[in-house]
Amino acid sequence: MLLALASIWGASFLFIKVLVDAGVGATGVTAGRSSLGFLTLVPLAYRFRNQFPRDRKTWAALAFLGLLNFGLPWTLFGIAAQHAPSGASSVVNALQPLWAALFAVVLLKSEQFGARRVTGLILGFAGVCALMGQDMLDSDRAGAGAIVLMAGATACYALAGVLIGRWLRHVPAFPLGFAQVGFSALYLLPIALATGAYSHADFTPGPVLSLLVLGGGGSGLAIVAFMWLIQQIGPVRAAVVTYLLPPVGVTLGWLVLGEPVGWNLILGLAFIISGVALVQGTPAAALFRRLSPGPAREPVVEPAE
Repeated sequence: MLLALASIWGASFLFIKVLVDAGVGATGVTAGRSSLGFLTLVPLAYRFRNQFPRDRKTWAALAFLGLLNFGLPWTLFGIAAQHAPSGASSVVNALQPLWAALFAVVLLKSEQFGARRVTGLILGFAGVCALMGQDMLDSDRAGAGAIVLMAGATACYALAGVLIGRWLRHVPAFPLGFAQVGFSALYLLPIALATGAYSHADFTPGPVLSLLVLGGGGSGLAIVAFMWLIQQIGPVRAAVVTYLLPPVGVTLGWLVLGEPVGWNLILGLAFIISGVALVQGTPAAALFRRLSPGPAREPVVEPAE
């Protein structure tokens, strides 16, 4: 399941790039993936109908998170895809745990920053600076601006996660994801249609397939699968997916779209992943070892009385 999620979400940056290059506007990409993700989850909503909250305060919070956790960051990634390679998008996306650690300290005051975590944050943002190397910049420096937008999108993800952990822990996993995706579609679809986000799109088989997989897979089923994964192995082990997205995204961008893999991309990837490992407090290799089953043990037989 972990590898399947890494493949789907790592490829999502490729699908976004394909849609943007096909003429779909940024709001059109977000509205399309949100709507398809919502429709994919509708059949499951009846199965989990008893888990949905009843109070207005919780629904108001979910409505806000639909914008913060999905609508806004997905739109920012769509805008950035016009000026940055899909591989770079997947690398910047790995900043999310760094932002989460920062917001947890500032908002929750439950953790402290030691030298290790400060070093991790410095490495992570050094990785962003490395991505702004000469290979990423064009004549009007739009590439650097795209990196900043994507970093802001990951900050939205992280802030939403901290807010959920603080105030919405009582909401079960399925309605939590389903409601946010639904509100995202509710916000963005009218805007996309009113602004003509699809009017200049070239819906050949490639972009259509990209939207279907991005929406139904990455924005629908994958969200439920990740929630299930967290329940099975815990949030720390499930967080290893963060380490897998950049290699998948960079490789697909190189193989499918012919995007160059320059020194800045490799250096940025190394800095960001190292920073995430330091901030989380567990290196990626250790997380992988913990995911692997250990050697079988002989059952302990207690002596009879």
